Amino acid sequence: MKKSIVSVAILTLMCSFLVGIGGNGVPVYAATSVTSSKTTSTVTELKYEKNIKGVHKISLRQYLDKVHNGEKFIVFIGFKECSHCRNFSPIMKKFLKNVDQRIYYLDYGPTGTFKNASKEEINDFYDTFTTPYQFGGTPTVALFSKGKVISMTVGDNTTLDDLNHLVSDSEK
Repeated sequence: MKKSIVSVAILTLMCSFLVGIGGNGVPVYAATSVTSSKTTSTVTELKYEKNIKGVHKISLRQYLDKVHNGEKFIVFIGFKECSHCRNFSPIMKKFLKNVDQRIYYLDYGPTGTFKNASKEEINDFYDTFTTPYQFGGTPTVALFSKGKVISMTVGDNTTLDDLNHLVSDSEK
């Protein structure tokens, strides 16, 4: 019982959102707060996985290599146990049908890419989100270029237009 309460608490924290971001003219297209009214989802974990079919799963090491090599790429950070990620997944499904660009997926969940990562890799991940951005949870979709976040969306109220703005930003 105690173990499941701890697990729920950890998942709740992992599903929190970016707060107090933006500034310096860096676009943030959608944001919700931790107190979002959408805390449950009618989208099952299986449906989530179907909705995000088409993303290219990468390991934490691959993600870090892309950032440190200065590559331009879009990454979706989420996980199936997160109700906010599941709420967002139908939008990602629509987006994936219309985007010509590769979208990478970093599984932030308890059995995902962080499970076997070193403390250094995990700390390095959080360091990739710096001023004006601080990573606070999922779902997050971010555009990286030259080792920095150029623009991003966050939260389960992200729209298709928000995601399309990321693609437009990547073409600049």
